[in-house]
Amino acid sequence: MKYHLGFQTADKYTRETCGTGVIALDTLLQGGYEQGLVHLFYGAPSFQEDLLRAAVWAQVSKSRGGLESPVIMIDSSNMIDTTRLTEYAFEYELEIESVMDHIFISRAFNSSQTYDLLTNHLEEFLERIPARMLLVPGLPDLFVNEGLDSTKTQQLTHLASLLMAITMRYNLVTLVSTKAINTREQFPAVGRSLASNAQIHILIEQTPMRVLYTLTKHPSLPIITNYRTKHEARFGVTLPLDYFFDEDLST
Repeated sequence: MKYHLGFQTADKYTRETCGTGVIALDTLLQGGYEQGLVHLFYGAPSFQEDLLRAAVWAQVSKSRGGLESPVIMIDSSNMIDTTRLTEYAFEYELEIESVMDHIFISRAFNSSQTYDLLTNHLEEFLERIPARMLLVPGLPDLFVNEGLDSTKTQQLTHLASLLMAITMRYNLVTLVSTKAINTREQFPAVGRSLASNAQIHILIEQTPMRVLYTLTKHPSLPIITNYRTKHEARFGVTLPLDYFFDEDLST
């Protein structure tokens, strides 16, 4: 179902969000992922766990903060892990078979396939599948790995604007990810077009015991950092000393 775009005054605008399946991210984003916006994850590869969680959490009921929706994934990074999906389905008290049946995956093996799937088939998928969440893991990575020339740069620019337009048109939650990072400036090294068309940027960093999330760009929220622990403390488990003295934790 398509949504008609239009202008609203600020006093009438309301954020439509869905939970992320990760408490730290829900807190960081003040409610969760926002519908109609493109979210860009970049940095440490642990964001793949968060994207897999999102694919499962999107299927929980709206009363629990989900979308009650199938998920479409254009996978350029081969990130699907059925074991983790099974674990998350158990954690969120969902039927495993139903979860798997509602994640629709199209695997891209090179930049040409990625470009073709998004430009020629994505809207067809959305017309056939009533998905409210779109995952595009590793979108620019194949282009970068194959060597960015003028043609690939133009294609990436086109994909960035296309994703933003489709996300708004169908009121989707769109999650894009890349491992590329400009370490000097702490901004995603994915080109100006993708960086500008993704309205929300989330930087992922890791310390020995924590995964750090920094909201580096958002239309209305400030830059802020939150974290989750990699290992939950359990009764009778002795944690290493650096768990309590993590000098790398930014604030």
